[in-house]
Amino acid sequence: MDLSSSGAAAAQCPACGTWGAKRSLSKVKCVNPSCRNYDSDYASVYQQNRIVGRFAAEALLLKGKGEDYSLRIRYKNFRGDEMIYCANPSSGYIKHKHLVIRVAPTGRRITFRLSAIQNRSDVESQLPKGPLPNPQERKILNYHLRNGTTSRLFKQIREKYLDYLP
Repeated sequence: MDLSSSGAAAAQCPACGTWGAKRSLSKVKCVNPSCRNYDSDYASVYQQNRIVGRFAAEALLLKGKGEDYSLRIRYKNFRGDEMIYCANPSSGYIKHKHLVIRVAPTGRRITFRLSAIQNRSDVESQLPKGPLPNPQERKILNYHLRNGTTSRLFKQIREKYLDYLP
């Protein structure tokens, strides 16, 4: 029994590097038409299973409350799905090679790899420009803002980051 019949996940083609190839013990099936391992039957089935140009909330059947999610992020994930996420631009920040931001409809923070964002320049232009709290300051701000409490340290940090939202 080879890997393709066992339902193995798609991988990177060893010949051209395209994501979505299927490796078996003796053969590689690639979705790239210019690759020597191209298999048209496998490529058509692979493309039918991809999500392209749909909003993530409807594609993933997510439900939640609607708020100000005016930023549109076109993101291509590791499977090759290109989905559109609605996000709150004031809640986003860049950490290393990733974007952390709240998305609709749930309002949860998720992380996007910057190199996989299709409209990266538009997204980065709408993010807050000012300094961001470090992780320790963020922890203190989040705790007090969520619980409605206060402390001397919280007041000092809050003066530096007036627009910060948890």
